[in-house]
Amino acid sequence: MTPIKKVTFTFAGLLLILSAAYVGLYQWVTLYRTWSTAYYLYLVLSVLFIGTWAAFALQLLILKKAPGYSIHIIIGSLILRLFVFGIFNFVMIYMNRDMAMENVVLFFVVYLGFTVLELIILVRQIAGFKAP
Repeated sequence: MTPIKKVTFTFAGLLLILSAAYVGLYQWVTLYRTWSTAYYLYLVLSVLFIGTWAAFALQLLILKKAPGYSIHIIIGSLILRLFVFGIFNFVMIYMNRDMAMENVVLFFVVYLGFTVLELIILVRQIAGFKAP
């Protein structure tokens, strides 16, 4: 297995672990307060998992060829994903206006966790690409 495939699958495993932690946290929070719906939680986790994993794999491939453009690639990816996921949020708000605030907060908490994990691993990989 090539190093990029290994890092990509390791990242997918970490995303799964983080997703399980979010599900556990969601279950704990709903004991005290009704917060969003479980359907929306699993939908958000699925969409963000696929989107973040695909963006991570694509960024790794591009960064291996051009590590000097790392900041441009990472910021471009973040902006593109915020735009696409913003459309997703708009549709979900339109579908369930009663819990719109809770759904958006849930989405951005998950998005923040996935993005921080992605950036940590990408920065480590970029440092490895630039090393002589």
